[in-house]
Amino acid sequence: MVTKPVGLKGELKIKPLTDNPERYGPGGKLWMDPPGSGPVCLVIERVSEHKGSLKVRFKGVGSVEEADKYRGLDVYVPESEVPPLEKGEYYHFQVLGLDVYSGSGILLGKVTDIIAAGEKDVYVVQGGGREYLIPVTEEHVKEIDVKSGRIDLYPMKGYIP
Repeated sequence: MVTKPVGLKGELKIKPLTDNPERYGPGGKLWMDPPGSGPVCLVIERVSEHKGSLKVRFKGVGSVEEADKYRGLDVYVPESEVPPLEKGEYYHFQVLGLDVYSGSGILLGKVTDIIAAGEKDVYVVQGGGREYLIPVTEEHVKEIDVKSGRIDLYPMKGYIP
């Protein structure tokens, strides 16, 4: 996400939300959707770390006024541009919004967020006025089926119905 312009030469402060940081190297392509203009592909000219975020200079963005139109926008890469993952691995965009079912087949809700917690992620599932934190481990997650839009869990006694 673009947080704000930095300096007077059109650089942008970006909080990268990616599991592929190489994407932010010089020559990398990122997309944004400024209001009223549709998707725009920007090519990275230069990048550096800046107070826990990245300071990115894009080709063709040369002033603070030009940079300001990207303030607050999400940065993304089209699905057609992402490399395939190993079997059993998923991009966050593939998991967010999936329905989650308990071991007894009850719909718990949808994945609304993913928390990076050490070696394994934790899915935040919200539904029916409740929130569940599901560790993404072989002991808890039975199957992730992106095509059918669902995640099936193993039974978790005392935690999930």
